[in-house]
Amino acid sequence: MVNVAVGAVVGAAWLGRVPAELSAWTRAYVGVALLSSVAVLALVPGLLFLVIHRRTKERWRLAGVVQALVGTLFLALLYTDTIVHKLLGYHFNGAVLNVALSPGSGDAVNLGWTVWGPVIVTLLLGTSLQYFVWRSALGWMQRREALDQRVPLLLQPRVVCLAFLVPAFGIEKSVYAAADFQGDSELLIASKRLPLYPRIRLGRILDPVGTKVPALELMPRTSDRLGYPHEKPVLPADGARPNLFLMVLDSWRLDTFNDELTPALAEFAAGSRQFTNHISSGNDTRFSLFSMLYGLHGSYWFKVEEKGKTPEACPPALIQALTDEGYDIRVFSAASLKFPAFRSTTWVSLPEENIVDSFQHPDGRPRSTISWEKDQFVAEAVQDWLDEREARGDGRPFFCFVLLDGPHQPYFNPGGPYQPSVPRLNYVELGRAIEEPEIDPLAEKLWNTYRNCVLQADLTAGTMLDALSTRGVLDETVVMVTGDHGEEFGENGYWGHTSNFSDQQVQVPFYLKGPGIEPGIEDRPTSHLDVSNSLLELLGADPSRRAGYSLGESLFDPLPVRNRVIAGWKHLGVACGAGEMIDIDLGPVPHELEVYDHRWQPLEGVPERCADHEATLRRVADECARFLAR
Repeated sequence: MVNVAVGAVVGAAWLGRVPAELSAWTRAYVGVALLSSVAVLALVPGLLFLVIHRRTKERWRLAGVVQALVGTLFLALLYTDTIVHKLLGYHFNGAVLNVALSPGSGDAVNLGWTVWGPVIVTLLLGTSLQYFVWRSALGWMQRREALDQRVPLLLQPRVVCLAFLVPAFGIEKSVYAAADFQGDSELLIASKRLPLYPRIRLGRILDPVGTKVPALELMPRTSDRLGYPHEKPVLPADGARPNLFLMVLDSWRLDTFNDELTPALAEFAAGSRQFTNHISSGNDTRFSLFSMLYGLHGSYWFKVEEKGKTPEACPPALIQALTDEGYDIRVFSAASLKFPAFRSTTWVSLPEENIVDSFQHPDGRPRSTISWEKDQFVAEAVQDWLDEREARGDGRPFFCFVLLDGPHQPYFNPGGPYQPSVPRLNYVELGRAIEEPEIDPLAEKLWNTYRNCVLQADLTAGTMLDALSTRGVLDETVVMVTGDHGEEFGENGYWGHTSNFSDQQVQVPFYLKGPGIEPGIEDRPTSHLDVSNSLLELLGADPSRRAGYSLGESLFDPLPVRNRVIAGWKHLGVACGAGEMIDIDLGPVPHELEVYDHRWQPLEGVPERCADHEATLRRVADECARFLAR
């Protein structure tokens, strides 16, 4: 009971994202739903308490200590989830577990002792306090037993459950079911602020055609088999065979591509084809690079990853075609390619020696775990490889993919002109800064730190571009420079990436330069989804056969008007005209649809807005099933 009460107080932070203008009815519902949700979550430690007492029997001190530790961990996880929710807008989910359990994820999330130190102290203090409460309650019960007095009726577990928790659970679930049937978007959106919220989908049963809450089926089912590609791209024997050099800066947002922050990249962009209306096809590295190299929507990632662990591994059609043409294919990454699982997806067909993503001393120790230093090691490795090619007289064309990690959090950098900055990221403090970024001094420090990282990454990127020039291969090399996704700093109430499809998280710089590339400005809508098929078409592939291996369009002849698809973890966004973004929740089938503006604020009239884009949604549904055998 104490843990449920304290947990409800802790979990109240989830409601910070509930809009202030909610009706009194919805606010009352959310309060009851908060208590009900925490009580449901508390069933897990409650069952552990039962096991503890049965296992420890008469060793009451041991029972108290273990129970206190379990209770403290329960509250600590609730609090951690409120921080995740405050920063990213979602709760512990498959994406969070994937980060926590995957090898190499330390390159993406680096907590450090500024977080772990307070966590350990808090766990010790919390366990001590829980034990004190438990021991006090036990003593009180023993004194009542000595006096032959029963525990008061209102404190007996079955009475508490039947009189308070079960009614609260039943009432708020009934209210939710009614709101689902009526299409009450205000209440439905408010309920999503609560973690693992079990939803009674009465609307889906009584309104299967989705006139009140539109739905769609996109996500691959367990029985679906991957059928990619339908046909392999064919490159003519007399086609051009330039080198291909693709450089991606992690978390590089569009408005930091300028003469001040990226002088080397901006100077190199002179004479290039610059795409000013370009977006990433994912709000994180996983889906962005996957779509860039496969030409598929991010919804295919899980099927491709699953197949990559079998003898039927499925490399991108681009990489397979370049391999068949004898290209020297190399990959250099400052971040581990074990997380996300690029070694079993995009680079599954490459020999181990063609991939460089670790930099070690002769004794096996890492040369560095600092992102900007690893970026420098990448630049050195690229130059060494170019020198080796020249020394052995390797005349094969090459495909070189480079991923720099410096602008990604935790924003390590050697210092820079933008001050004040932060020496190390503290996620707890960060959660507070995002609440009021306009007035919190930490928000300015974070932005300055990020800009210092971009400036440092530009310096490193420039050395590699210079190396192409000094070694005499630049004139015969197509160079692509871009970011995998953007980065948000509280502009819409979020931080970082992976949380939504706002402009700050999906708009990235993008330009191409080299033989066969006409210089100029391209302002028609393009996407990372277009990269692989456009490179193949640059080498002579027939554009009319594109649909057999790609969902992208041509970067060299873009459509004048286009609705573009962006992938996230279990979400798909469709960027439509007039600043609308349809968000498809790839959870239970059929998938729910919501509509947001470019600042990621929910819009009213979801059924009508979705109806206006029915043709686009049907196209997206077809594309997400095109390479699946159903």
